Amino acid sequence: MTEEYTIPKIQKAVVVVTKGESPIVKIDTKYPVPECGEDEMLVRLTSSGVCHSDLSLLQAHWDIGMQVQVAGHEGSGYIVKHGSKVTGTEQYPLGTKVGVPLVSNPCRTCHACGLPDGEVYCPKSPFYGSFVDGTWQQYITIKEKYIIPIPEVKDTTLVGPILCGGVTAYKALMTSGKKAGQWVVITGAGGGLGSMCIQYATSLGLRVIGIDAGSDKEDLVVNKLGADAFIDFLKTKDVVAKVKEITGGRGADAAIMFAPVESSYNQAIDYLGLQGVIVCVGLPKAGAELKFPPSKLILTGIQVRGSFVGTRQDIIQALEFVARGKVVPPVQVKPMEDIQSILDDMINGRVSGRMVIDLT
Repeated sequence: MTEEYTIPKIQKAVVVVTKGESPIVKIDTKYPVPECGEDEMLVRLTSSGVCHSDLSLLQAHWDIGMQVQVAGHEGSGYIVKHGSKVTGTEQYPLGTKVGVPLVSNPCRTCHACGLPDGEVYCPKSPFYGSFVDGTWQQYITIKEKYIIPIPEVKDTTLVGPILCGGVTAYKALMTSGKKAGQWVVITGAGGGLGSMCIQYATSLGLRVIGIDAGSDKEDLVVNKLGADAFIDFLKTKDVVAKVKEITGGRGADAAIMFAPVESSYNQAIDYLGLQGVIVCVGLPKAGAELKFPPSKLILTGIQVRGSFVGTRQDIIQALEFVARGKVVPPVQVKPMEDIQSILDDMINGRVSGRMVIDLT
């Protein structure tokens, strides 16, 4: 592909007006197109996911804060310009479809980057949508060293949700270390992350118990996504006993914690079996605590692990499941002009699956 693209000076972007419990955003039709650095590529974004973490940042729920005007970290688009020192112009010519995830520029030299899978913790790598303008705009720059090529997929709007939610689900399962035939509990099973995690888990041969609430969620989790069992935590008197009943009395081998609720985390320790693993993913509000004695871990071999999004290689692997049709993110695509109503619906629990905004 050798087509040259005309780069405008201004673009449309979703910008923050006010943060808080009911954040307000607007469409700015004269937002500047970012300058392409010498080691960067300029990407024309065509769609972006709207992640719940975007909402949490807009609501100022986390200590990490949001220091830019444009949120978003689940972008999909194509390269329209190479920086003057980009060396991969033949490997990634203009028009190459790429993804733009949360992590923007790991240094590859610090202690964190030297750890296995440590690039996501690099203190020198600003997150898109937190410290660098994110993907709720039509143009964005990416570093050549962190390019994420998109495989052939039937619909590129499916890509965005994989770049954060999908890879988070995939990486959480990898972090659990569990194998085909073992039991995995997924909390928040009917949500965007939970529904993708079920698909990854069943593709990997794991047995799945989904925890959520509502008959619609049960239908999604069991009948449409193929989980082995569903527990409605609002209707079930004793969730711990129910997990043990389903698993033949031994307890689950892992719990993937997407529900960002303190009580849900503390309940998991009681329904895990010997050498079970709690994988902490969903971020509760500041101040939440795990409340169980060390003896509980010592006498059962239970482990507690944290899992945070995924590396570039994890994303590439997670996208391959989509390319093969094994994972289909449940997406709803709406115009970027609908972003305020999307956020309002997310706040009020009126969204199922993953929301994607069309940036074309």
